[in-house]
Amino acid sequence: MSITTQFRWKRAVNSLRFLHEEHELVKEVSNAGGPEFQKYYEKFCAENNIDIAALNAKHAERVKEVYGVKDDLGQIPDQDLQTRDELLDACDTMIARFQGSVADEDPIIDKEIHETFARLFKAIAIHVHPDKARDEITRTLFEQAFKEAKQALDKQQYFKLLEMAEELDIELPKNYNEQIEWMTTENKRLRGLVQKAMQTYNYLFYDCDSDVNRDHLIRSFLKQLFDLDVPQKST
Repeated sequence: MSITTQFRWKRAVNSLRFLHEEHELVKEVSNAGGPEFQKYYEKFCAENNIDIAALNAKHAERVKEVYGVKDDLGQIPDQDLQTRDELLDACDTMIARFQGSVADEDPIIDKEIHETFARLFKAIAIHVHPDKARDEITRTLFEQAFKEAKQALDKQQYFKLLEMAEELDIELPKNYNEQIEWMTTENKRLRGLVQKAMQTYNYLFYDCDSDVNRDHLIRSFLKQLFDLDVPQKST
């Protein structure tokens, strides 16, 4: 492998590792921000004399579409629309409709690349086979390593297999250019997922550093969902 190819390959692997970690972190932040967003949303509406149930009833068809309610909305008591789970689901669904779906897209499957790393997985599996363990502690470690390697292969997180192979002194696959091409495409996909997740209200709320910014975000939410303009209170 030339110096240039080696540099490009290492850079692609490092970028892939970072983007996977960044994606998991952003999703974690978004999940953590969800309940807090809903709590603040209810508080904001109460303080500004906004009747959530009345808004739901007035904009029944829109709420039905955005909330993803399957039954006839008109037959559902207003108070049922304010349950915590429905509000959380509604927020996620609304965000997906307005901001674009944040559901994880599957990695692009490249048969040749997958076969390459399937062979690497088999080499790793041989090294960590539980039958080779000398004691129960080692057996447990081997079983965990096998599980992690299998999961990395199934999720196409090939950088983890590369890390394990280096630790076990297993020869790495030599089709570097093909790996670089696939990793470049995968890095682009992950970067898009991170950007989408960072546009959700859950994430944006978690990122707010003051009630002024949180209020602004809730106003934006109400404007998008109900076309409702909430004036700022005079100080």
